[in-house]
Amino acid sequence: MNVRVAPVDYIPATALRYLRAARIIHPFPVALNVAATAALAGIAAGGVPPAFDLARLMVAMFCVQAAIGASNDYCDRDLDALTKPFKPIVRGLVRPRTALLLAAVLVLAAGALTATMGALSVAAGAAGLLAGLAYNVWLKRNILSPVPFMVALPALPIWIWVSLDRFTSDLWWLLPLAPFIGLAVHLSNTAPDLEADRAAGLRGLAHVLGLQRTLFVAWGSFAVAVGLAAALGFRLEYDWTLFMLGAIPASALLATAVAIYAWQRSQDALQVGFGLIGIATAALAGAWLAAI
Repeated sequence: MNVRVAPVDYIPATALRYLRAARIIHPFPVALNVAATAALAGIAAGGVPPAFDLARLMVAMFCVQAAIGASNDYCDRDLDALTKPFKPIVRGLVRPRTALLLAAVLVLAAGALTATMGALSVAAGAAGLLAGLAYNVWLKRNILSPVPFMVALPALPIWIWVSLDRFTSDLWWLLPLAPFIGLAVHLSNTAPDLEADRAAGLRGLAHVLGLQRTLFVAWGSFAVAVGLAAALGFRLEYDWTLFMLGAIPASALLATAVAIYAWQRSQDALQVGFGLIGIATAALAGAWLAAI
């Protein structure tokens, strides 16, 4: 006897709609940044930081990154209609006004939470937040597009160290070092979508340079960052063992990104390369901060 079993909806339609709408905050980048905040807080504290301090940092970072994500979808809604029809605003899952209001509420929440950690924490946190918002509103569309990444990257560890009252003068060396990494991350991130973005009218730095020069600058910039980080060791008296534990894998990941693209010049190779540069950034930054 044949028994017909009715199909089971594991996720109700309404719940699925909410899950898709939740993409307005860019959950994956948010999760990565919150995890990075927790990891850097551990490095700053030399172990597990006080639970309350760690919670404040992680929730504040969630609010900051979610606000940047929501504002990005608001600002890019016309572009997304051409190139990313799956986005929540384009699909009608979230109204533009709702996305903007959500971003504003998250900014206020981040500011209120960061204020409990002191004025310097507010200043450093604001630098990262404003960099992200400026990118969404204006800088993404012109040759200054890397600037927010070059600002936000050093702002993150400075914010964490200041918030945990662990700041030392050695951290100022992030200012000449981190922008090279920020430039590499931005250009690597832009490369996979370069042609689609250019067709839609974007004119950021990568679009002006073209793909080959974009990759050359991205890879070269990261290589300069590795070299500069190593050179600073003679000035800052590193724990060289800790530094090399990150610098060697970071260099290997950079070489792998170059090799993959040389082997298969495709959008998939560019996407993998961006992921490798992202991991290399985490390895190099974590090792440098632990070593100083």
